[in-house]
Amino acid sequence: MLHNIPAAVLAAAPSPAMSDRYQFVSSQEIVSRFAEEGWTLEKAVTAAPRKREPLYAKHMLDFRNQDLQEVNGAVPRIIVVNSHDGTSSAKVMSGVYRFVCSNGLIVGTTFTNETVRHTGDAAAELIHRMREFARNAERTYQIIDSWSKKELSRSQRHEFARFAAHLRWGDAQRYQPEDLLMLRRAEDDRGDLWTTFNRVQENTVRGGIEGLARSGRAATSRPLSDISRSVQYNAQLWQLAEEVAETW
Repeated sequence: MLHNIPAAVLAAAPSPAMSDRYQFVSSQEIVSRFAEEGWTLEKAVTAAPRKREPLYAKHMLDFRNQDLQEVNGAVPRIIVVNSHDGTSSAKVMSGVYRFVCSNGLIVGTTFTNETVRHTGDAAAELIHRMREFARNAERTYQIIDSWSKKELSRSQRHEFARFAAHLRWGDAQRYQPEDLLMLRRAEDDRGDLWTTFNRVQENTVRGGIEGLARSGRAATSRPLSDISRSVQYNAQLWQLAEEVAETW
């Protein structure tokens, strides 16, 4: 179990502002039940609340199962997003991630992304979906293996980067494809779909890319630190890679 767990993860009740119809989903219970299934909490991040009590703020839980092996340098993980003030439904995202940065950035491949409403036994439902992910982990490995064998031409890698830029910023021309494909680690110095995916994803998520703002002025991309947007973008980029694998 992690030390220094954020207060929002340990909250025993929802925000007093919530109505009686709001079903409390205990993050502490999720952590406990996941541990019984072999998934330990590796990281917990709380979103910066805007004029809200941090005890009930949106937070992200990062779980890892030591029995599941690494895949091409990535680690099978389950990400749970929850809140106790109505700002977020309970969300579960499973996939294979290289790392989850301390500020909430998610870098890796998203395999499933589902929402569990604050009704009934949501913790049990999350456990059910987690078990499904564990059973289907082999399919994830097969997908990554096939992507690592699919070579892309230079123009295809640039096109993938432009598609990703549109997903990330709504503008495919704001940053140069070569910058979005910038190499950050030696193991990514290849031209296959898997490494292209990882290079583009890390560069679009971490920020620091020089380009142009909508006004035409020079601008530097910012890290994608919002939890919900990070989850959404990762899922969209995974879907893009799936489409590329099928059509290119």
